[in-house]
Amino acid sequence: MAKLAPTQIEQLQSIGAYLRQVRQEQGLAIDMLANQIFIRPALLKALESGHDAELPEPVFIQGFIRRYAEALGLDGQTIAQEFRVTPVNVLPTPELLERADTNGIATPKPHTNGTAALPPPSPQTSDRTPLPEPDPAGRSPLPLVLSLAALAAILGLGAWGLFGRSNEPSQANNNSAAETTPEATSTDAVTPASPETTPPSEEDLKAEEESSAPLEAPVVVSANLSDRAWLSVVADGENVYEGVAESGFEETWTAETSLTLRTGNAGGVELSVNGDRAVVMGASGVVRTVTVTPDSGVESVESP
Repeated sequence: MAKLAPTQIEQLQSIGAYLRQVRQEQGLAIDMLANQIFIRPALLKALESGHDAELPEPVFIQGFIRRYAEALGLDGQTIAQEFRVTPVNVLPTPELLERADTNGIATPKPHTNGTAALPPPSPQTSDRTPLPEPDPAGRSPLPLVLSLAALAAILGLGAWGLFGRSNEPSQANNNSAAETTPEATSTDAVTPASPETTPPSEEDLKAEEESSAPLEAPVVVSANLSDRAWLSVVADGENVYEGVAESGFEETWTAETSLTLRTGNAGGVELSVNGDRAVVMGASGVVRTVTVTPDSGVESVESP
């Protein structure tokens, strides 16, 4: 939990509101950015809203701001510097040293040798951390304090990046695996297993060739019905078809010497003889018989 000064809280809220506005203008989801920069979504939401109670130490907050801003295409280094890791009003600056302590400690007076004499600790202030002893040579301890603070911040940020980021990628990988698993499962469920196909036999190939090849015989008669009619077909003395056929009926018969076709509705039957054009057998409702030989043509159907 971060313990921020009031000035740091104001800086955090201002920066967080700006980052949230830029993210929303770009139409980016906070969860997507969290996976991209390996920071938990809860921390990014706390960063945007300025909830310091949910954030780590200030040095880590500054690192979060830089990575978040860079993910949005902004100058992360410049924006991160707007959040001060150490608030100015708590630094042991000369101005603060010149003020009187709020607990009644007297302002230190300089000695004749140029060094400030610190008052002895009183019983009321014995629990307070004393300021560093002044250097006998007159040098200020402030640079040393700042150097130590910067070194601690660098070491802390490195440890956070090492241990914090090592867990984030595994979590992101688990999420991506959980997202892709249903898709793969649904794809496997939808894709049917291809049945094993057996090669066609020679008999099947021969039957297919015969069905697709044009009929070749001395006598070939094709019938196409435009109306319901009774038909009787005799090829070479053998009755090959007899019955009532409906409109749309199509059939072809062959014979070696002769083929006789008889119908009870000549107007509903259209015949094609030995490859000639198709013609109607006669008037509607008329009974007619046609005998076709190898020498017959369309005139055998047209003649009554």
